[in-house]
Amino acid sequence: MRDACRRSFLAGALAGLLLLPVAGCAAQAAPPADAPPVAPAPERPRFSFGVVADVQYADKDGGGRRYRDSLAKAARCVEAWNREDLVFAVELGDLTDDRPDGGAKEDLDRILGAFRPLQAPLRHVLGNHGPPSAGRAAVLDALGMERPYYDFASNGWRFVVLDGTGLHLKAWPADSARRAASEAYWRERRGEGRPELAEYNGGIDPDQLAWLRDVLARAAAAREPVLVFCHLPVLAAASTRSHLLWNHEEVLAAIDACPTLAAWIAGHDHRGGTAARNGVHHVTLEGMVETAADGNAFGVVDVFPGRLEIRGSGAMTSRRLEIRGDVTR
Repeated sequence: MRDACRRSFLAGALAGLLLLPVAGCAAQAAPPADAPPVAPAPERPRFSFGVVADVQYADKDGGGRRYRDSLAKAARCVEAWNREDLVFAVELGDLTDDRPDGGAKEDLDRILGAFRPLQAPLRHVLGNHGPPSAGRAAVLDALGMERPYYDFASNGWRFVVLDGTGLHLKAWPADSARRAASEAYWRERRGEGRPELAEYNGGIDPDQLAWLRDVLARAAAAREPVLVFCHLPVLAAASTRSHLLWNHEEVLAAIDACPTLAAWIAGHDHRGGTAARNGVHHVTLEGMVETAADGNAFGVVDVFPGRLEIRGSGAMTSRRLEIRGDVTR
């Protein structure tokens, strides 16, 4: 009987101990009612890249355009980019301005020196300024560009770089077939009341346009999201018609055929702008050259599933761009 009672007592005591909270566990499981909520971990982008437009460095005076200041501004841009985890950066054209006094090559060397400390690869886009006075072939060689338009892949995306001076009145040698074709295109259409046919604009030449259609078709078949870089805008609502590609209607028709195209990013119109058409975002980046002496204009594009976010610095506007549902990555 005594042993049975002892066993019963011990069983009851053990059961009671099991019901007691372990020291410290109750505080962890039930925080005070007035404790602040725990912030969720910040969402990280899949990858990021840098953007800058219309640096237009030149050792010359320019009134409202501070050409010389762009050298120091580019250096500050690179310092900021080097604090980011970028897969690449891209300058959207007009890296230098024109100089008829023969200093264009020196200007290009200086501004490339300012970008040399950049830790990420720097991609280039041809603009309407620079090549006319420095020479098209010399500029391509200095920028390390095998051809003026190209595409590349990164993190499951297809990036397309276009040459908005494929048709242009000054970017080609005076005795070249391409200059003759450009002048003929311009003469035949300039009387139609089309402000985009300004001499400072240009167009996508037929060979390049055929290449673009092929690249976009292959990207769509592979379900690759696509982003296009071009110095010139292609949509008036994102800029002004007087800054568009000469043949913007043809180019818009080409990009409309690509269901995985997410955005067209341009420079040229230093005021910037944005609009959407048929699910494609058209973004015109603000130009560096017209910012205040102590200002700047550059940014970082963060790529998330379902959206792009532009984090602008200085005069560059920050934007959140939702990607249409059929762009899947």
